[in-house]
Amino acid sequence: MTNSSNAGAPTRRVLGIDPGLTITGWGIVDGDGSAASAGEYGVIRTKTKSSRAERLGQIAEGVRALIREHEPAELAVEQQFVAVNVRSAMVIGEARAAAMVAAADCGIPVFEFAPTAVKEAVTGWGGAPKEQVQQMVMVQLGLTELPEPLDISDALAIALTRLGDLRLELAMARS
Repeated sequence: MTNSSNAGAPTRRVLGIDPGLTITGWGIVDGDGSAASAGEYGVIRTKTKSSRAERLGQIAEGVRALIREHEPAELAVEQQFVAVNVRSAMVIGEARAAAMVAAADCGIPVFEFAPTAVKEAVTGWGGAPKEQVQQMVMVQLGLTELPEPLDISDALAIALTRLGDLRLELAMARS
């Protein structure tokens, strides 16, 4: 990845996580805050017949395996979204915590972003629908097809949001 306006800026590898108990989306993004490229991406699926504790353990182990394989410098995860369905929000919070604990176990920092901040960073509008986020992720990362399911594009968007913050951090460090 080359960017003439930010030549020499360090490239950072971020693992983005879109937590869910049944499907946790993940995506590896490398970037310097101005330009980014997608590495691998996918989902961690748990078995609905397993206990909640077993499923959370599968998510944590899946994230640990991703960290060992891809060696990201950071993990970015969406903050808790409190919706009308409190039970659903709690389950997502547990999946989120499993990913965060896995990152802590591996010694990498975790950055959290509100859903509206992710949408705004990627699309320019905090109320954007998931499909618009998916389209913009494809464009920004130069992908030839839409990353599916939406859990993957959300994870990539979260990683892109972290890299956008990195651009600001680098600019502040230079001034």
